[in-house]
Amino acid sequence: MQFVLPLLIALILGVLALAFVLYPFYRRTPAQSEKQRSGVLLPWTAGSEPETLNGHSKAKGVQSAEVSEVEQAARTALHEIELDYQLGNISESDYRTLRERYLQRALVALKSRYDREQELDDVIEVQLQKMKEHNDSVE
Repeated sequence: MQFVLPLLIALILGVLALAFVLYPFYRRTPAQSEKQRSGVLLPWTAGSEPETLNGHSKAKGVQSAEVSEVEQAARTALHEIELDYQLGNISESDYRTLRERYLQRALVALKSRYDREQELDDVIEVQLQKMKEHNDSVE
């Protein structure tokens, strides 16, 4: 009887310690992006373009996400080199070189996004014109 209580306490503490150690293995991992999942799980589908219900490709949306990532990366890099320069971690010549490089990348990404938006606007205008013509012919 004297050994039951310490044995019970040791058992409870052991189970709690085991649960604490094994918890990271059982919890859900952070969700990966769809692009990462398809490339890792189904490598043969990584290059294919998904389609919407009306049969159009979603490639422009994927490109938009990639450009947004480039823009965000360039913006983050600019902030980091600015901070490094202010802290004195990089020289002025390195700062100017890196700043110019990242600004150029950001501008290319912004121009690409602008061009893609213009293309989408043109497609929308064409579709609107077709709808108007169709409505005029029905009436």
